[in-house]
Amino acid sequence: MNVRLRAAAHEDSEFVVRVESETMQTYAVQTWGTFAAAESRERAIRNLAAGRTQIIELDGVHVGILRVERSAESIDLKQIFILPEFQRRGVGSELLHHLMREAEATRLPLKLRVLRVNPAVHLYERLGFSVVNASAEHVYMAYAV
Repeated sequence: MNVRLRAAAHEDSEFVVRVESETMQTYAVQTWGTFAAAESRERAIRNLAAGRTQIIELDGVHVGILRVERSAESIDLKQIFILPEFQRRGVGSELLHHLMREAEATRLPLKLRVLRVNPAVHLYERLGFSVVNASAEHVYMAYAV
């Protein structure tokens, strides 16, 4: 498996919007009863324009998006969205393992927030993330070193 990341470019905007919609719409509807497509589109374009989005490629095919923010206190996984047809192939796990190794090397916690209804919660738990807080909609998790 050849997983690669590259900075998202303006030409990727429709792909980025599509990935966010296809991966999050079901969970948003389960959580809030609706999916705010216009807000999702605006957020995706804003993150792309700010240079915060990476394209996930599997064997040269665009399969998802990744957004990670780093600070002196932590590594924050903001988005890891993989198109449904490419899920359960180990792509997300490989990227998470890479971030976990970075957290270990820098001795910084790797943090994330996930919708409570998203089954990815179980993946994060299997990989060693712990729940540090929760709300009605979200689970906040960390991989502490």
